[in-house]
Amino acid sequence: MDDSEGSLRRGLRELAEGNAGPAPLGAIVGRGRRIRQVRRSLAAGAATLVVAGGSVLGVRWSEPSPPALPSGPTDGPSAPAYPYEGKYRPQPPSGPGDPLDTGPRAPVENVRYRYDLSAVCDLRYAVFGGRVWERADGGSSATVRWAGDRMRGYMSWTDGRRSRSEPDTAVFETDTPSLPAIGFRLLAGPAPECLGQEPERRYGDAPAATLGPDRPGLGVRYPYDMTKECGTRYAVFAGRLWRAEREEGTETIVDWVNDLPLAAFMTLTSERTAVLEWPGPPGESPRTTTYRPVEARGDDCG
Repeated sequence: MDDSEGSLRRGLRELAEGNAGPAPLGAIVGRGRRIRQVRRSLAAGAATLVVAGGSVLGVRWSEPSPPALPSGPTDGPSAPAYPYEGKYRPQPPSGPGDPLDTGPRAPVENVRYRYDLSAVCDLRYAVFGGRVWERADGGSSATVRWAGDRMRGYMSWTDGRRSRSEPDTAVFETDTPSLPAIGFRLLAGPAPECLGQEPERRYGDAPAATLGPDRPGLGVRYPYDMTKECGTRYAVFAGRLWRAEREEGTETIVDWVNDLPLAAFMTLTSERTAVLEWPGPPGESPRTTTYRPVEARGDDCG
């Protein structure tokens, strides 16, 4: 092993043991790329996930851009029928050749951020919030063949100290309902060398603010980031404006510490009914709110 290789190993080991903070991570990973000069001929396109037991599932890497948002005035007689409700705009996925989306260096709990899992670690490890994570199941349940350099999706995390019994957890989700979420836990041992081979990463504080597809399938549960504006009374989903069927005390049970959207799920249960599922307090079941379509906002959204 040459001096450069040994330096890389020592840097990753220090990061995993907590002796290096978030700042040195980029330098360590960048040095690994320069040392190895990894040759990749990876293009965005379709990849194949081979699951234990022999089943094969096609994975779509090139996700469509989020639905186009209405332009023009948001109030008055010329306002669009279904204005986007919320301070934060949906973030588009990374494109071919772009740096990997990584979220912020200090993510807020229970907020989704755009995140790209790198191909070089076979979905087993993730760098998120300045910490290294590993799959909760060890990654042994699937073998991955890659034709692209990333799997696009979202990452969020939960602080284990709030539940007093569970460790910190992170969850990776995609826009594809047929793909299950992947759970991650903090890495206990040395950081893997494959992190040094990842493409460049970019950080960003903006939440994903995903709204689901324009034409959702009936009964399909989609990642949905619920705005806190209007006390969660209104939602934009499936190209329509919806209002909560009942108040259900939303103004008292929503975490108002910040204005970031809630990492939730939305399901279209009928043509005129949508159900929002969102996290309750630690140790409690998720809350649900039923929505009905409306033509415009009422006076209850100042």
